[in-house]
Order: sequence, then C-alpha cells, then structure tokens
Amino acid sequence: MTESSEEPRAEEPKTAPRPNPGGESLGLGVTTFRRVALALGFGVIAVALFGLLLVIYFPVLRPLLWAAALATLFFPLHRKVYRLVRGRERTAAVISTALTIAIFAVPVTLLVTSFASEARNLWPAIRDHLGSQTFARLAAWLDNSWLRPLVVRVLPETAQPGPAGIEEALSRTVSGLGDFAMSQLQQIGRSAPGNLLGVGVTILIYFFFLRHGPGWIDQLERALPLEREHAAHLLRIAGQTINAVFRGVIITAAFQATLAGVGFAVAGAPVPVMLSALTLIAALIPFVGPVAIWLPVGVGLVVSGRTGAGIGLMLWGMLVVSLVDNFLRPYLIGRETRLPVLWLFLSILGGIKLFGLLGLLLGPAVLSLFLACFRIYTEGRRA
Repeated sequence: MTESSEEPRAEEPKTAPRPNPGGESLGLGVTTFRRVALALGFGVIAVALFGLLLVIYFPVLRPLLWAAALATLFFPLHRKVYRLVRGRERTAAVISTALTIAIFAVPVTLLVTSFASEARNLWPAIRDHLGSQTFARLAAWLDNSWLRPLVVRVLPETAQPGPAGIEEALSRTVSGLGDFAMSQLQQIGRSAPGNLLGVGVTILIYFFFLRHGPGWIDQLERALPLEREHAAHLLRIAGQTINAVFRGVIITAAFQATLAGVGFAVAGAPVPVMLSALTLIAALIPFVGPVAIWLPVGVGLVVSGRTGAGIGLMLWGMLVVSLVDNFLRPYLIGRETRLPVLWLFLSILGGIKLFGLLGLLLGPAVLSLFLACFRIYTEGRRA
C-alpha cells in the first residue's frame, strides 16, 4: 500500500473571545447606579423618619433636655449609689432619682413659701423698717444735693419733692415690685397642672437616662460620622461643660445668695428671703452680680439711721459675697472648660432667651461642642 501524499493538517488554535469594553462598562455602570440609588433611597427614608421623629418629640423637647442635663450632672452621684447597691441598675436608678428630687424639691418649696409670704407684705415691712423720720432726713439731704433735679423728674406728677412725695414714690415702686412677684407666683400656680405633667415626664426620662445612659452613649459614639476618639471627645466635652457651668454658675450664685441672706438677716434688713432670691437672680446675670442687691440695701440701712448695720452689710458684701466668686468659681470649674468670655456671655443670654433657665446649661454646652468640632476640622485639615 502506498502512503498518502497528504500530510496531516495542524490543529488550528482556538481564538479567545474579543473583549467587549462597552458591555463591561455598561454592567459596572448599572451596578454603581443601583448602589447609588439604593443609598439615596435609604438616606431619604432615614432623613424623613428622623424629621418625623423630631416633630413627634418636639412637645417633650424641654423635659428631654432637662433630663439629659440632670443626668449629666448627677451621674457621679448615681455611680456611687450603683456601687453601694452592688450593681443593681434599677434599684440604683430609683434611689438616685429620689435623692435628686429631694435635693431640688425641699429648698425650692421652702424658698417659694417664704418668698410669697414676704411679697404680700413687702411695702409695709419696708415702711416700718425705715420709719417716718427716714423720709424727712432723705428729703432734707436732697434739698442740698445735685440729685434734686433728677429726683423731681422721677417723682410722680402729683407728688412734691418732700417726705410725702418720696414716700409715695417708694410706695408705688415697692408695691409694684411686690404685685409683680405675686402675679408671677399666681401664674405659676395656675399653670401648675401642666408644669406637674412636665416635671413627671422629666423625672421618668431622667430615671431611664440614669439606668441606660452609658449604653446609649456607647451606641451614639459608634453612630456619629466621626472617628471613635473624636466622637468620645465631643460627648466628654458636652458633659464637662454642663457640669462646669452648673458648678461654676448656679452653685456659686446659690452660695453667694446664701451668704448675702445671712448678711441681710444679721443686719436686720427687711424681707431677707426675698432679698436673697433677688441676689440669686442677680448673681446669675453676667456683669451684674450680687452687688446690685446688697449695695442698695446697705445704703438704705445707712439712710434709715442704722449706720453701723449698713456699713457692716456693705463690707460683708464687698469682702465676702462678691469676692467669693473670684475663688469659688475657678475652683468649681477647674481647667476643664475654657471658653471665650464674650461668646460665653452671648451663649448664656441666647440660651436663656430660647430655653429659660435651661439655657444656662445648653448655651455654653452647644458653644463648647461647636468649638470642639472646629478644632477637629482644623487639625484634620492641617494633617
């Protein structure tokens, strides 16, 4: 047999499929678009739900903020109670809530009761304390004083610049102050049911903040869109600021009012409880202070003939009541919070305007958080 002359053909290599760049980019584009659409949809739903939640919680915003501030202030006390009850969370929260109510309720009740009693008889008490001869001496002194034209303008049109006119002007002023105080107390009494409801809600929220607060803080640190250390730093600054403002402003003002009340009682000033309450209010106002109360009272004692008591009260106010602010406030605040004086003053004023007494704590806290965020931003930008 003869061999075939045809040689076997070599197997042709298989060609790989050609890439389709258009198809791949189209698939990646669809996937990216789908992810972006899902993310946007989730974001819209989350923002809508969060906004609806804010609307729902807005009626209880003030009790919520009060409870958060009180929980921040009294958490060190709660921690000690927690250790005493050997880690029983519910028992510790109940005891801490009861202690907080007692700390606030007892002094406020005594103060309001005494304040109302003195406000009803404000002018008779001051008139009896001054005596009839005081108005005569004051009129005689004003006759030869450069203040006479100013006093004539201040006096009512029907009054003459004599003892009777001065007594009438003081009577109108003091009686108006007493009537204003009584009207405020009556308004508080009329709104007592609503206030009691708000206080009850605040106490309930406060109890749960004490019991579950640390866990909620940990969850908040994880949820904030920041580095964990930055989130913890912000929350720590908020707590430090609230504690520092409470200790440095409210406790200092209460201590000054107590010292001033002791001075008023020893000097024999009329309505000492009401004067102490006014001193507390004046001490809370920046750049005003207790001097706005104890100085006029001391001058009034001197004018009424009790020169020693008046001078002693003014020395007590100058050397003790007002100077204690320079020592007690830095000691209580410490070096934890350093805020610019101007912006701190404006934050307190704006906070009081928006939230009342709660603004004393919220205003500086928000300012501290903003400054902390600003520092985090600037440090990150430099890095």
